[in-house]
Amino acid sequence: MNSAVRTAWKKAASVRADNHFRLHLIMEDGEKLDLDLTPLINGREAFWRLKAFRYFQKVSIDPLGGLCWPEGEDISPTKMLHYIEPREKRLQWTSME
Repeated sequence: MNSAVRTAWKKAASVRADNHFRLHLIMEDGEKLDLDLTPLINGREAFWRLKAFRYFQKVSIDPLGGLCWPEGEDISPTKMLHYIEPREKRLQWTSME
């Protein structure tokens, strides 16, 4: 995504869904992030649709660089950062795949 909207925060440029409620992001500056949305999905009733992987993988990037799904679920660019996986956990997942 190459959004012309200028913001004070970093925006996601691409996103890929993975099993276990994980997302792999590439930010506009090239930084790669892995997000674990398990706490959000299990803790917030409004995100119940994301429990189905077929729906979860329909994630896209909104014009401001946040994440969104077809039925209106969304995560702002600044809130996404709360779900970054620690490096140690990312290494565990990588070795399991």
